[in-house]
Amino acid sequence: MAAWGWADGSLGDVRPYTITGGRTRATHALQLTTCLITRPAAPGTVHPSAEKEALLLHCSGAPRSVAELAALSRQPVQVVKVLIGDLLDCDALARANPAGAGADPDVHLLEALLHGLRTRL
Repeated sequence: MAAWGWADGSLGDVRPYTITGGRTRATHALQLTTCLITRPAAPGTVHPSAEKEALLLHCSGAPRSVAELAALSRQPVQVVKVLIGDLLDCDALARANPAGAGADPDVHLLEALLHGLRTRL
């Protein structure tokens, strides 16, 4: 008979749920390629959790994509997106992509690039 309790590993999905405070949807439209960088914050305005502090640390010095942040923090992408949304809301993080970047790519430009690569090979 299998033992059911706190130590049997059946609660593996609870931690991400608690990290996000029970939220499952991000408040900002973020792509996997959206790049973020830390912003200087006024002292005492940001009191991040350990997970948010780690995201800020990863984004300091150089922009990081959402995908990179999920991999570095070893958290599901959706969890990271919720945490990033919180950090964007309190101005601790900023998007490093120019406006419109990360949206739908220019299909004509990509086709021209592909054509150029094919002709050189």
